[in-house]
Formats: sequence, C-alpha cells, structure tokens
Amino acid sequence: MRKRTPLRMTVLAVGAVTTALVLASCSAPGSGTTQASTSTDALTSKVTAADVAKLGTTTLKMWADQAEEPLMKKVVPAFEKEYPNVTVDITYKSFDDLTATVVNAAASSSAPDVFQGNIGYAVDGALVKAKLVRSLDDVAEVYGWNSGTGASTLAPAKWNANGTTFGSGTLYGMSPISEVQGIYYNKSKLADLGITAPTTIAALEKDLPIAKAADEQPIMLGNSDQYAGTHIFSDIAVTEQKPSGIRDWIGGKSGSTFETDGNVKAADTMKAWAQAGYFGSGYDGLSNEDAIAKFAKGDGVFFVGGSWNGASLTSAKFGFSSLVSGGVGATASPWHISAKTTKTAAAVAWLDMLRSPTVGQEILDTGRLPVITDGVSSTDPLQEQTLTALKDTIAAGTQVGYYDWTTTDMLSVMGSGLQEVMAGRTTSDDFTKAVQTAWTKGHK
Repeated sequence: MRKRTPLRMTVLAVGAVTTALVLASCSAPGSGTTQASTSTDALTSKVTAADVAKLGTTTLKMWADQAEEPLMKKVVPAFEKEYPNVTVDITYKSFDDLTATVVNAAASSSAPDVFQGNIGYAVDGALVKAKLVRSLDDVAEVYGWNSGTGASTLAPAKWNANGTTFGSGTLYGMSPISEVQGIYYNKSKLADLGITAPTTIAALEKDLPIAKAADEQPIMLGNSDQYAGTHIFSDIAVTEQKPSGIRDWIGGKSGSTFETDGNVKAADTMKAWAQAGYFGSGYDGLSNEDAIAKFAKGDGVFFVGGSWNGASLTSAKFGFSSLVSGGVGATASPWHISAKTTKTAAAVAWLDMLRSPTVGQEILDTGRLPVITDGVSSTDPLQEQTLTALKDTIAAGTQVGYYDWTTTDMLSVMGSGLQEVMAGRTTSDDFTKAVQTAWTKGHK
C-alpha cells in the first residue's frame, strides 16, 4: 500500500471482551488447558481475561505507524483496563521508517509481540517468507472472521507459504480499517449542469463533455505523485474485464498478464480524456493533496478519489457516488502477531479489540471506513454515502486492491508509463507491454 496523508483518528474506549479462549498447549494429559507458551499454539475458543491473566504481569510490545498514535491513546487504556496484568508498550515509527525497519525488528531477538506491516512484497511478503509472523487462520476461525461483514477484506493479508503470491492462502494479518474508491461531486455544479451523480464509469463519461461545454473543469486531478492516475485507470479497467483477473495479477499469480484488451482500452480512455481536456492542464505538476484542496474550494465538477480524501470535504457542498463496478480499494496496513511471541493470548485479545463494532463506529465518525460495518452509521451524509459505497463494492466483490502492490517498483513503472500515454508520447499497447515486463521481472 502506498503512503497517503494520515487522517486524524480517535477511538472511544472499547467495551469489555467477554468471550472465552482456550489455547491448546503442550500440557501433560489430563492437566487441562492453559494459556499459550508460544505463538504457534492453536486457538480453539475465544479469549477471556482469565486466559490473559495466566501470563502474569507482562508487557506487550508493539510497533505501529505514528499516524495511529491518537487511536492508540484511546485503545490502549481500554485494553489495559480489561487486562490489568498487561502493560502495552508501543514504539511509533513514521510510515517510511516502519516499512523500512519492521522486518529486521521482527527478525531480532527483541522482536515486538504485535506490529503493523504493509501489504505487498516488500514488507508482508518478506515477513511471511522468513516465517516471522504467526498464522491467524485459527484466530479467524474461532472469531468468525471468515464469514459476515469484513470477511472479504482479509484477502490482501493471505499468502502462500513462501511469500511469493498473496490474495489467497494462509491468513497472516488483520486490519480494522478499509478504503474505497468512488466519485466525489460538487452538488451545486451538478444542479447547474442539470445532471445527476454518476454511479458508473459509463455514466461519468457521458457527463464529462457536458461539464466541459459549460467551461467547467470536468475532473480535478493531481498526478505528480503518479498514483492518482493509476487509481482512475483501475476504475476504468475493472469495467472492461473480470476483477478476479486483476486481483490475480496484483497478487502475483503465475500466468497472469497485464496485456489484456481491457487494460489497453482503459489506457486509451485515459488518453482520450486527457486530450479532450477533461483533466484540465498541468495535472502532472499538481499533487493529489493540492488537487483535493482545489476541489474543496470549488474547482472542478468531479474528483475521482478514495475515502481517505473525504476528510477534506464537507457534506453541505459535496457528495460521493459508489462505483459498484469496482476499482482500487482494500484495507489499511495490517496488524501481525510475531511468530516469536510467548504472549499469544494477549496479542489475540488485542486484535479482537481492534476489530470490534465499537471501534468501527468511531473509525467512521473520524472520517475513515471500518472493516466491521455491522450497526455502524453516520449522521453526516457524506460519511454515510462513503460507507454505502464500501458496502456496495464489498458486496459486489469488485475491489481489486492497488496495482503497485504487485512489485516494489510498480508505482514508478506504471505511474510514469500512464503519464506518457496520457501525454500522447507512447501507445497503450507499449504501456501494457512495459508494465508486464516489469511484473515478470519482479516475480521471477
């Protein structure tokens, strides 16, 4: 997952975890079940405070993105209240520092018990390949993660045994936060133009010339960071082919290819929109953050973006349409349990707390999207529309993740190549061929 501007987060105190866990340990026959002594002991039922108490007075060491600190300041006291024998000690790192150092930290003799990784090969793939993180298959089974709300969001944290493909296989992580792509629109401008909010790429494409004819900039785009363009490309591409094929390619599945008719058509569409002036001018010199700021001030009719952009917009002026046809979107950086920890009961209790509906509601209230949406709602129309978009795309099974997850250099390869296509300096066929060449090299 790429780095995005962190959103401010807070979380209300989480209610008591009252479910029970039995950890199958290496105890002598007839001695009964005890709390786990190593991270590989299998869970057979849910955790209780009594199970965690068997650890004695202990410290649960964690590493987390520094953007999580406001959230952790709320969750940690609630956790320590529920499990008074546990002290949580979190080391906060910048996103770049975390992703650069967490694999080495997990391999050290003083590895944190619980830590955040990052979806893709550079971090999570390396953790799995080196067997540094505990499988969560048993946790998912005991806690019912594999069914109901949020089940499909686990896929990016599932890997094969050697860490070479992801999207299916063994579960190694869990994120409580999700993301979705859609179409933000300026309400007053849509009313002036006499058009309704589009819910498909085809509907959006019909609206663009209407906006252009009225001397409005149809789509506000800032693509200097290169990822915003790839997001719009993804939204178009997923309408031209099966989403499962894109997910397989992102996950590194053998035999997958980027050289499809759907991807060529999506690149052709991006070029056509750019040359028709639908993105305005100078978009490759404008950052995504500056683009959303301009959109918030009234420039542009549409902004094709993700739920993380919603914090910059107000519901009085803007709306958000689901793209049920799908596109980019998945979960935020997952939490992992170290393969070395001897505090599995406490670590599992921590993940369960993060995945609770109570936290889900607060995540939504602060402008982000929770994985667990049961009973979650908002009085803010824009937040409610964004939540609906998430539910719609999850139900449709059309979220594909992020293209740059697939290799460590894909954002640069794909982002710069798409810029060349949009500028008319290369063809869509050559673009898809170059991207596939980089993919093949990265997956050897």
